Amino acid sequence: MHSGSVHVWLGLVIYFGITFLMAWLSRRRATKEQFMEEFFVAGRGIGAWILGLTWIATAASGGTFIGAPALAHTYGWILLLWIASYMVFATTGIGLLGKRVASIGRQTGALTFPDLLRDRFESRAIGITSALAILILYTAFMVAQYIAGARLLEVVLGVPYVWGVLGFVATVSLYTSYGGFRAVAWTDAFQALVMLAGVLIAAPFAIRKAGGFPAIFDNLMAQSPGLLSGPGPNHFLPVPAAISFFCVFALAAPGQPSLVTRFLACRDTRALKRASFLIGLYILLLYPAIMTLGVVGRVLRPDLRAADHATPATILSAVPPVLAGLVLAAPLAAIMSTVSSFLLVTSSAFVRDLYQRNAKSKLTDRKARLLTHAATFIVAAIGVGFALNPPQFLQYIVIFSGTGLSATFLFPLLLGLYWPRMNKAGCLAAILGGFLSFVAQYAFFGTKSFAGSDPFVWSLAISLVCGVVAALVTAPGPSEITRRYFAR
Repeated sequence: MHSGSVHVWLGLVIYFGITFLMAWLSRRRATKEQFMEEFFVAGRGIGAWILGLTWIATAASGGTFIGAPALAHTYGWILLLWIASYMVFATTGIGLLGKRVASIGRQTGALTFPDLLRDRFESRAIGITSALAILILYTAFMVAQYIAGARLLEVVLGVPYVWGVLGFVATVSLYTSYGGFRAVAWTDAFQALVMLAGVLIAAPFAIRKAGGFPAIFDNLMAQSPGLLSGPGPNHFLPVPAAISFFCVFALAAPGQPSLVTRFLACRDTRALKRASFLIGLYILLLYPAIMTLGVVGRVLRPDLRAADHATPATILSAVPPVLAGLVLAAPLAAIMSTVSSFLLVTSSAFVRDLYQRNAKSKLTDRKARLLTHAATFIVAAIGVGFALNPPQFLQYIVIFSGTGLSATFLFPLLLGLYWPRMNKAGCLAAILGGFLSFVAQYAFFGTKSFAGSDPFVWSLAISLVCGVVAALVTAPGPSEITRRYFAR
């Protein structure tokens, strides 16, 4: 099913070359700040365009380009409703958290997400607990990206799945460890532009190849009427699930540490406002086109060995070879940008939040550099072991990890930022309540919990209740902390 076209190879080689060039240029532009501040937040100097593009490149993962179209290929147009609230996630994320996170981050000197919570409540336990939850959930998230990257190389270039996983992980780990956050942000910006260009080129070609929308609808109707209307084949999206997924995509992204970290690196409030507008416009163009690729792929390539092949198979079937290399770089860009961000977050959780913040001796820049590079490759290698036995739909891993992170961290962060009465007992209770209830629901009920809703909905409510109750029944935090963060 793969193409040996010289154009495809050439397009991907050029894409990889520019990615490594961006990493090299960003390294040259690195400031002379201490290693940790430069590596993890780029000296807090990221402007609007880079901030907006790195945000969307991190959010648009292998699930966006491989996992979600695979579900659209399987279940039809109902996926547009399934992912509809993603259109507002940038507004909820930046509006709720951006300015406040950036402000407190500068006050405390926070370099990581656990730093932010630890310093806000002056609690070592919160820092350690947050870091451990990040390591667990982001490792699972990275596994999904490894699978997506390997699937893409398998379909497009005929690379065996195992070698695809290994090559993909090695490539991303190298430029992430080389350049840190600045390299990740710069390459993210380039990759975000590649993603948008690729999808906007591919979708019209696919629609034309399938004979236009009337022919597409007739073909889908002949295959299964459920592909054209809700709740989809096999009762895929009943009303309770649709409501819970609207909550998932609107609220899950804002609570993810990899996205919150972008606020710690931004230059100023003006950059946040401009980035919010840019992200909204970008999403409006990107996601309808991606879902269309998945559904039209059901017409062009109805019989696939794995549904996760839908995007690359549709592109190879519809796009002229001279453009195929550029277009196929789009899903690869989405995957690489997300993995690099996740590697940065997990390595920082280990080096900064578990080691440096708890070590008795001072961590020198040289030792920090060595530990950070080692942690990056170790975390990447752990994910490889899980990726070698992939599930049927990688999007389910994406949903599990993304919603688990938000169920764990969204309300501890929101309450800590906006509620003066919130204390360290409430924060810790909210983290543990969200995380443990989420894992328990998946263990006992799978993807549909009470009343047919996603476990995320109930875990988010449990996290809120645990946080508020624990804060109210325990003593308030020190008055000097309250004045520091809430004084007008």
